[in-house]
Amino acid sequence: MKLTGVSGVVSAAHRSREGNLHGHTWLVVAWWPFSEDISAESRKAALIDYLSFFDHSLLADAVAWGEDLAERIGQDLVAVAVDVSRPLEGIYGRWSQD
Repeated sequence: MKLTGVSGVVSAAHRSREGNLHGHTWLVVAWWPFSEDISAESRKAALIDYLSFFDHSLLADAVAWGEDLAERIGQDLVAVAVDVSRPLEGIYGRWSQD
């Protein structure tokens, strides 16, 4: 299967398991089946617009962890997979439809 992926960045705060408020910058990569009818540029614009809701906010507990955030993004944008990472820290989360 051929896929098209686009990325965006979210900087937001959340609470640790111990309840400490702190923030991260996450790199988000969303993947869709390749389509000649939908450009990567339009996918990227949609992702950036969607991520603006979370950017510079306090994340709700339901999306406070990378894997949960990836799932929400994937389901809302009807993607086949979403990677959410903090690459400088070497921490990665993925959601996929399979």
